[in-house]
Amino acid sequence: MNFYIADTHFYDKKCLGYDGRPFIDVDSMNDAMIKNWNKAVGADDTVYVVGDFSFGMGGDLMSVAERLNGHKILVRGNHDNGSDLKYAFEEVYDYLELVTEDGLVVMSHYPISSFRDMQKGGTVHIYGHVHNSYEAKICSDVYTRLEKIKNYRIEAYNVGVMQPYMNYTPRTIPELRILTRQYPLDFSH
Repeated sequence: MNFYIADTHFYDKKCLGYDGRPFIDVDSMNDAMIKNWNKAVGADDTVYVVGDFSFGMGGDLMSVAERLNGHKILVRGNHDNGSDLKYAFEEVYDYLELVTEDGLVVMSHYPISSFRDMQKGGTVHIYGHVHNSYEAKICSDVYTRLEKIKNYRIEAYNVGVMQPYMNYTPRTIPELRILTRQYPLDFSH
């Protein structure tokens, strides 16, 4: 199975406050995300990390990556740099399009207001970067307006870990389709 997640920010103390993450410190955040990941993802599954995996480098980055189940593919975000990435991930991209049983999946760390075949339906855009910020609200508004004004069938998901439907856990597209209907977006952080 294919799973998607973004903005894990392992070892990033700033994200505890910025996102209002419910952890007392970075170690408890890292441990909870690793536990959630391994509970959801099996050894033969693939997880597409759509940017900002970690603020840790070298040993930190590798120690987390080695503890996570599945095949790990990175679509690089603005905080993903350094040569250590090639050891933590099987593949590293800046942008990725993938044909899956769920349709064409367009992955970019950054939200895209116009992505390939978005007007036709059957294309899923997976992104992160905007957390629960004002920019996240703007992205949601753009997709909603395009659906109403242009009658597009847009399927775009912010897979940042802090989203209530993500709950610090990698998700499949079928899960996202269900969970995003159950949880209202919260842009208060």
